[in-house]
Formats: sequence, structure tokens, C-alpha cells
Amino acid sequence: MERLRVVLADDEPRARQFLEKLLSEHEHVEVVGVAKGGGEALAMVAKAKPDAVFLDIHMPDLSGLEVARHLKGDDAPIVVFVTAYDQHAIEAFELAALDYVLKPIRRDRLDETVQRVTREAQMGAKRSGNAAAVREALDAEPLREASHAPLHRLPVRHRREVKLLDLDQVPIVFSRDRLVLARSEGREFLVDYTLQELEQRLPEGQFVRVHRGALVNMHAIESYGAEDGVLVLRLKDGTRVEASERRAAEVRRKLR
Repeated sequence: MERLRVVLADDEPRARQFLEKLLSEHEHVEVVGVAKGGGEALAMVAKAKPDAVFLDIHMPDLSGLEVARHLKGDDAPIVVFVTAYDQHAIEAFELAALDYVLKPIRRDRLDETVQRVTREAQMGAKRSGNAAAVREALDAEPLREASHAPLHRLPVRHRREVKLLDLDQVPIVFSRDRLVLARSEGREFLVDYTLQELEQRLPEGQFVRVHRGALVNMHAIESYGAEDGVLVLRLKDGTRVEASERRAAEVRRKLR
């Protein structure tokens, strides 16, 4: 039997160690990465290119659902959720992954999952079920509600990897041609979140919505003033941003 290369991610040390131990008991399973959070898990997947990834739901930086949203394409690993969620959430997760393992983890249940993952990997199917249904399930609003924790770094697409930007390095996030882009150090990066999601997830007080299509980092504003009755922000990188009439009062209030 060919080896099954696995990355696992859980922010709870005991759960992480126990899952690694149980997986390692299978002779054909090789744990090639153990992550403490979602961002670290993405980096490990990009580097190790495992056959499967076992994801906890609640983790720092990115939740397991958010990590799964970034794992797209034909070479994406098989996803297994490890969760303590109730039965209704588990039923939804089944649409978005090959399997789930309910905490506390039972050895016999995990053995079944390993068998399923092994069969799927041997068939060369990195995703189970209909790909469109998987994307729909991952993008479904009830699943997105699983994590409202603030983003401390912004995940963006960089070549074939996910790059985590420090928020202080992101002066503006904006939409263009139905895409959401983040500017950092003179470059533009694709973001998988909508502006509405970012408005809810970015740290309160650090970013302000200046108009329908842009969020500006308050720390990046060098000056502001009125031009022909329009509030104009000038950022430290030289960017000029006009605030909409609807947003201007709130922006002024936050700038004082």
C-alpha cells in the first residue's frame, strides 16, 4: 500500500498530539506536518503537498472552514474536519469534505476515516462528491458564521500559495472587476473574502469603509481634507481615496 501523507491542524495541544498518535499507528500513514493554527496549516500544505489534511474548526488566524476554502484546484488535498460541533453542523460539513471526526476522537471512528481517505487517495480523487456542491457548501452563510474571530493577518493568493500579510502592511483593500484585492508594498494580491466579510473580521477601529468598494487602514492615512465638497484621504503610499457622501461623516468621526 502506498503511503498516505497527512497534515493535521488543531490549536489544542492534547487533541493535536492524540490525533497525531492515532494517525501514526497506521503503518501506511505519514504525518508530514502538524499545525497549531489555520495559517500555519496552509503554509504546511503548500510546502508538503499532502494527500489529506485533518482540520479542527476553531483555530487562530483561520478556521478550518476558511482553510478549506483556500484549498482549491485539482491538486488540493482531501479534507477531513475534526469537530465538536452539534449534529446539524456536522450534516452541513459532510457536503464540504470527505468525512468528519467528532470529538472526543474514537479510535475505531478514526480508523474508518483513514480507510475512506486511503481509498479516495488511491483512486486519485482529491475531492469527493460534486465540486460545485463542495464550493457551495463552503461558501454557504451558515458555515461562514462558524467563526467571527478577528483576522490578525490577511490571507491572500500569491502564485500557487497563500501568503499571510501583516495588517500594518495593507493600506487598502478594494474591489475591482468583481475581485477583492489587497495592496501591500506596491503590489496587489487577490483576497478570497468579500469586503463585507472583511469589514466584520478585520480588527475594529483599524480599518474603515470609505465607500462601497474600499476599506482603508487608519494607520496608513497621512492626511485628509475636503476637495470640491468631497472628503479625500491621502495614504502614506501616495494613494488618493475619495470617501462617499454616505460614508464621509463616519470616516471623519473615526479620524478625530
